[in-house]
Amino acid sequence: MTTPIGPYMNDDGDWWVPVDAASFKVARAEVVSCLQYSVPSDGHLAYIGKETVWLDAEHEGHDDPAGCEASYHVLAYHFEERER
Repeated sequence: MTTPIGPYMNDDGDWWVPVDAASFKVARAEVVSCLQYSVPSDGHLAYIGKETVWLDAEHEGHDDPAGCEASYHVLAYHFEERER
């Protein structure tokens, strides 16, 4: 089973996209599409690395009512916003 792409945001504002759901390029584009500012003119998105984390639909960047109770323990791309 493939984990939904998300992207997911944690309480600290970091972004996560499951590795099995998207390539790095697609994952980054998904996160950039959720930002409230323009990249790169108003800030940038730093790639932190891949980490195994718990993701849940409560922190998902896009609404997904069908998966609101779901949680996933997956390897994910980790991004951090760096707004100017």
